Amino acid sequence: MSLDEDFGISLTPTQFEERFLTLHKQLFASTQFAFDDVTRHVFKPPEGMLQVDHSFIHDGKNWHLLYATGVMKNNDPYIAAIQSRNLDAASKLALEAGNGHAVGRNLLSLKFKELVQFESQGSFDRVARGVGNVFRCHHKEGYGFLYDIKGDDGQGGLLHGMSLAWSSDLENWELDDRNPIFAAPPWAVPGGVCKDPHVMYHDGVYLIYFIAMHQSGYPSVGLRTTTDWETFHDEGAVFSAPAHLRGTIGIESPQVVHRDGIWHLFFTYGEGLQHAISPTPQAFVTRRHSYWHVGTGFYMIGPFHATEVTQDGTSWWLSTDRKEETRRLNRVAGRLCYRGSYEDEKTLEEGLYLSEIVWKGDQPLLQRPAG
Repeated sequence: MSLDEDFGISLTPTQFEERFLTLHKQLFASTQFAFDDVTRHVFKPPEGMLQVDHSFIHDGKNWHLLYATGVMKNNDPYIAAIQSRNLDAASKLALEAGNGHAVGRNLLSLKFKELVQFESQGSFDRVARGVGNVFRCHHKEGYGFLYDIKGDDGQGGLLHGMSLAWSSDLENWELDDRNPIFAAPPWAVPGGVCKDPHVMYHDGVYLIYFIAMHQSGYPSVGLRTTTDWETFHDEGAVFSAPAHLRGTIGIESPQVVHRDGIWHLFFTYGEGLQHAISPTPQAFVTRRHSYWHVGTGFYMIGPFHATEVTQDGTSWWLSTDRKEETRRLNRVAGRLCYRGSYEDEKTLEEGLYLSEIVWKGDQPLLQRPAG
């Protein structure tokens, strides 16, 4: 069954309003964070390859990083092949052909281990099997990996969807024979994007956040739920915004974090990382619920891209690449490197940067990691 309206809510309207007002006052007197002031470079992919959307998981001993990767020099011909719907060429040049795997005792000591390149299961995923999110299974032992696929929709167009893989050790993966698990929901543009999954587990339910284009024309964060990965429920769009004309045009890389009764939505949009809060996991900014009365909104943290927020014990971390900071520097210098070109994307070859989060109430403050 679908989520009821009160799922995940532990604050009264008054409690949320007080916390939101406190956050708003803090933000009103704050500024965005400067990339180089608060980050440290911690991981570089193999030469010539990119590192972009990613996720972390701890196996009880080590941290594992799984990240979307491909050969960066293929960027321009790949985009050209996609635009011309030459899927044979695109499948040979796929920018996010698969994922990389790195391991470390902590997030500051990651070392490349291997490429995780899933075989195509059919025409539906023959172009790419890339951006994904690794998660721990709570309904059975082991780990799951929900990842983007791109292929032939059978009508001369491009299919966007998601597939599943399962593992007991984060090294050997078995592809689900039901793949693709799902594509764009009914409220989205038919045949449109369905990508960038993020899986979290709360109160017996897997919450699957992803990106789709709403039929209204607004890029949106959607939510699907499941308890067993057999039956899925569409919970609709939890956040929408018009396309942005500077930086990342649509919403990308959504992630939701639950902390002290507040649900935090982080996402790449426009010139960098955005942040919104809510008392519920089912609505951010939009007034789907009549639960609160205070005006809500979102704000930009800084020029960070394809981020992940990770908790390690009592420590919190923000991981990012440098793309939006490079775009900012290009604007300052008057260089036009249009979105999607190699010149626009090439700093993805630098790999992963890390910032430490120190919470001030519900505001994440960033600082440069020591050591």
